[in-house]
Amino acid sequence: MVPPERTPEPRRKPPNAKLVMVAAAVGALLILTVSILLNWPMESGKVGGPAGIGEAPAPEVVFETRAGECLNWTEPDAADIRKVTCAEPHLFEVTGPYDLKEFGPTAPFPSTQQWQDVKQQRCIEVSAQYLGGKFDEEGRFTVGAFTPSQEGWADGDRTLHCGLQQPGPSGKLFPITGEASKMDQSNVYPAGRCLGINGTQVWDPVDCGRPHAVELSAVINLGEQFKDDFPSENDQDGFLATKCEELTAAYAGGPTTAKDKGLIVYWDTLSEQSWAAGSRQVNCKLSAQLPDGSGLAPVTGSVKRRVQVGTAPAGQNTAPTEPGAPATEQPR
Repeated sequence: MVPPERTPEPRRKPPNAKLVMVAAAVGALLILTVSILLNWPMESGKVGGPAGIGEAPAPEVVFETRAGECLNWTEPDAADIRKVTCAEPHLFEVTGPYDLKEFGPTAPFPSTQQWQDVKQQRCIEVSAQYLGGKFDEEGRFTVGAFTPSQEGWADGDRTLHCGLQQPGPSGKLFPITGEASKMDQSNVYPAGRCLGINGTQVWDPVDCGRPHAVELSAVINLGEQFKDDFPSENDQDGFLATKCEELTAAYAGGPTTAKDKGLIVYWDTLSEQSWAAGSRQVNCKLSAQLPDGSGLAPVTGSVKRRVQVGTAPAGQNTAPTEPGAPATEQPR
């Protein structure tokens, strides 16, 4: 049994985002919808494992774990995978098995794409049940799975072992600390965190002293403003346009600090699906666009200090990465 995730697949839909530009001449806010390039890219990596698809059986620990237990590893190929308590940092929280009964005894071993589709369909179902029906598919967690090896498949193994993980855009997995069922699943980062840049794409978290695409200036709990039913996107925008300007000014050290340094304030909004799953938090963000408007500009330095905004796209990291390898920074 091995995890199939060796190639990128579509990531969950990213949060909606709004860009706010202060029109000083008229004293008004011009709210513009920004393209997806101001969010996470639509691809991410997968659960790590000891081998590629079907090449070798997974360690025995995978068979021994039950829903609610957690696994961790430190090697890029997960050779040291082990069970840990969920209170410790971990890369995989088991949500339960799924019996792939739809594949008969003579069914051929699935292709990579088939495994991706099966994992997405079945493990979302398993994980939603594990979370009491409240899994935010646009939230901080994605589903992962360990699958039968080719040898196990030939012997009739049809068990998919599902779990939750927290990947970054590069495909590396970031640690989770605590039980997912007890966490707010909102896809947010703490104020002061910066998200890297790869070309014009948002990338894994980095120190703000390094080139980055986004600096998070605040976290807002929309549940404090909207107590009852799901607030429409227009209602969220109306509230956040003022609130993010206010909180970002406090974070940056002045009402015009961000603008004076060439940065723009924008924010996320929540979908009705995320709201129904219990997510309530969104980020206020700072970014800069390239002069030709073709994408995000690389920004070096925090808005609280000296800032340098690039005029050309950031370099693109073309070095191969090992999807599922543990990340070295804690993003949340």
